[in-house]
This record gives sequence, C-alpha cells and structure tokens, in this order.
Amino acid sequence: MIRATLDVNVLVSGFPESSGAPGELIAWWLGRRFSLVLSEHILSTLAAVWGRPYWRAHFEQDKVRRAIDLLRARAVFVAPDLTIRGVAVNDEDDMILGTAVAGKVDYLVTGDKPLRALGRYQNVVILSPREFLDILEFDASRL
Repeated sequence: MIRATLDVNVLVSGFPESSGAPGELIAWWLGRRFSLVLSEHILSTLAAVWGRPYWRAHFEQDKVRRAIDLLRARAVFVAPDLTIRGVAVNDEDDMILGTAVAGKVDYLVTGDKPLRALGRYQNVVILSPREFLDILEFDASRL
C-alpha cells in the first residue's frame, strides 16, 4: 500500500471541504487507498491552526475534535527524524520531512511551493495534492 505524509496545509484544507484535491485525498485515505503517516508534531500544529480565529469561524470545534480523533485512530504515527536540519527553507518543513523520512513514506504531499521545489528528499517524492491524487487515480485504474 502507498504510504504518504500529508502536510498540515493539506490536512487543514482537506477536512472541512470534500471538494478540491485536499478534500478528495482525505476521502481516498478514509477509503483506505493509502496509508497516512503523521507525527504528533503535525497533529499538534494542525490543532493549533484550527484554533486560529479564521478556522474557528469556518470549522466547528466539534468537527475539529472529530477530525483529530479520526487522525489519531487511523493514521500511522512516527517520531520525526530530528537529524534532518537545514534541508528546507524553514525548520517547520524540516520536521515535516523528518516525519516522512522516519515513516518511510513514498510521498510527501504539500501545498508549500518551496518544499515541493525539492522534488525529492532521500526516498520521498514531494508532490502537490493534485499530483498525488493523479497517482492514486492512476493506481486505482490498474486494479
């Protein structure tokens, strides 16, 4: 099964909306079409983002709790590889890369253009949500 880490920006966009590539990726994950690999760092960052005024106004807090509970129950959690430093433009992205590497994922999916510009880090391919969705759809068409 494909293993992927979804960046916070993909998760935060994917849960409140079922349309668009991030929302479709959440649906594919819920359909068990790929294994989602996260870290506590990603989950705590996601919760912090959903706690900001904009998201509090657009995403009900009971839905936030359900989303976090679902992620905690269904995702695979790993501790990020903390030796990854200075690879990305900022430390936060290094933590996301560290999660992907530690989780031995195939893909890191992000909306972050500077992070995507890396293209690949070690054995992890870094893609946009749309590019990853295309891969999942192609993979499903071969079954």
